[in-house]
Amino acid sequence: MEKLPNLDHVLITKSVQRTLTINNITTILEFLQQDAEKLSTLTKLNLSQVLDIKNDIFTNFSAPVVDGPSLFAMYKNKQRFISTEIDSLNNVLGGGIPVGYISEICGLAGCGKTQLCLQLAINCAKQTENTVLYIDTKGDFSAVRLQRMLNNLCFSHEEMARCLSKIKVVHIWTMEEIVDLFKKLKDKSLTIHNLVLIIIDSLPCLLMQHFGDDNKIGLNYLNVLVNHCRFVCKNFDVGIVCVNIQTRWVQQDLADYQEEDDHVRETYVEKQIRGSGKYWQHIPALVLQMEKIINTDDIETNKNSFPVKLSLIRTNKMNLGQQCVLNVGSVGVR
Repeated sequence: MEKLPNLDHVLITKSVQRTLTINNITTILEFLQQDAEKLSTLTKLNLSQVLDIKNDIFTNFSAPVVDGPSLFAMYKNKQRFISTEIDSLNNVLGGGIPVGYISEICGLAGCGKTQLCLQLAINCAKQTENTVLYIDTKGDFSAVRLQRMLNNLCFSHEEMARCLSKIKVVHIWTMEEIVDLFKKLKDKSLTIHNLVLIIIDSLPCLLMQHFGDDNKIGLNYLNVLVNHCRFVCKNFDVGIVCVNIQTRWVQQDLADYQEEDDHVRETYVEKQIRGSGKYWQHIPALVLQMEKIINTDDIETNKNSFPVKLSLIRTNKMNLGQQCVLNVGSVGVR
């Protein structure tokens, strides 16, 4: 909560601040919760002056009042989804990548998360004048991979150049850098025209630098980043996709039954846990899990691609548990 010393008001003098601090009133919220007559007695200000201060606080810090019809008209006219251009994936997502929210793509290593992100970037950028911001934290972004995927779409060299020019790539190596990037987007010191999608590939690469720190610096950075991301999403009508890693944990367990020779049978329980820490688990409004399919007997595939199952494991809508199967290859995701 904002501290009282940060409140720029002519009646909140140093002596008034000192008096309020002595009486354990140090934040704006604590000031608002106090009775006006009590504040008048403590600060030696008359009642009308105290009420003027409170009214100024409400004016400066309260959310703007919007009536129902205006809010409905704003919601109706806004773009709600970014189409992935993959019909089965759009059906799972309920229309596409949600605008105004943080989404997550997670999965074990090697399941095709980066390839899917590249495909999403291409499919989004080839639509009208859309611009995509691709944040590479692993240092493995390859324009050659994008060119190969565009070749598969039978794009001419001119069309390739136009599409690639609308995918803005930024290499980020630390949490400080990504927080600074989103801060610049937030205060408009960095402007990207027609920006509709931001892809962060991937978040754990930055967070793992701070894992194990007792001072919680990584958690502080993540909290600030999430706040900046939400502001950018809501105010600039942008969808954000974060790539997250999953880890596999195998634990020894005991079966609930015994064999005929009375020996207890040992079993192993496998758990797959999303990375980036406990705080992050409830941040994305939508989580899409990718899982490489090992048994492909009933699935049509070829030697240059492999099938993956995409499952919606978290969403703010009613389509939880929806699944689809896509083929991931060097020439794209289908």
